[in-house]
Amino acid sequence: MKIKTFTLSIASLAILSLLAACGSKTQAPTQQSSTQQESSSSATTSASQPQASSSQDTAVAQPTNIDGTYTGKDENDQITLVVTGKTGTWTEVEPDGDKEIKQVSFEPENQRVIIGDDVKIYTVNGNQMIIDDMDREASDRVVLTKQ
Repeated sequence: MKIKTFTLSIASLAILSLLAACGSKTQAPTQQSSTQQESSSSATTSASQPQASSSQDTAVAQPTNIDGTYTGKDENDQITLVVTGKTGTWTEVEPDGDKEIKQVSFEPENQRVIIGDDVKIYTVNGNQMIIDDMDREASDRVVLTKQ
């Protein structure tokens, strides 16, 4: 009987993890996962649970109001990002004066920003917005300062 319960718990956790990865509401599946882990008779699982919660709380702590105008440079291009709610515009001005404007949309729940067709990761630190490629390679990082 314990083996069946353990197997069902593992299967449930796998399904909840899959739902959390695919769903747009990451908080609800995580809370369900916590409830199932606490109901497990394993002391190790319940002892590790507070650590998992605290790391998730850190990711949720990102500011939700990022409205404003941010400026900075990407290589030699001057960047201006204007944010209103979850959308905005990204304007790149090259040294020769050529200008390119892209539509931007933010997904604060998973800290992603879509600039034109490019999906990137963003974080806000005080008055700075840091935009990284998905691989978080430092050479591709763009740091913008709120005006």
